[in-house]
Amino acid sequence: MNQKVVAAILLSSLFSILYANAEGFKQEANRNSKIMSSTEFYQALRQTKPDQVAVNFGLPDKTQMLRDSAGDQEGVVWVYQNAVKTTEGMKDANFIIVRGEMKYVTLSKVT
Repeated sequence: MNQKVVAAILLSSLFSILYANAEGFKQEANRNSKIMSSTEFYQALRQTKPDQVAVNFGLPDKTQMLRDSAGDQEGVVWVYQNAVKTTEGMKDANFIIVRGEMKYVTLSKVT
């Protein structure tokens, strides 16, 4: 079997497992109608291991595929919309996940 196909299957399986076990601020926000402050977000982020994003933050509102120059899937961006309240207003939290591990986290203006 092609190595890229096997890697894609393993990556998909990992995401399925993370989705199945996900608990975090999205569910917490739904239960308590509460948005995370930037302080709460960064505290939760410090306690999150690179492969534990879904466990600590829950299911993303949307996902975007990351592709390399050849068009092959390289990773994924998990977007949590209107998730963090900052002094500048509401922000989306974006987790860049490559090969099943969180590599970068950004906050962006709500679009």
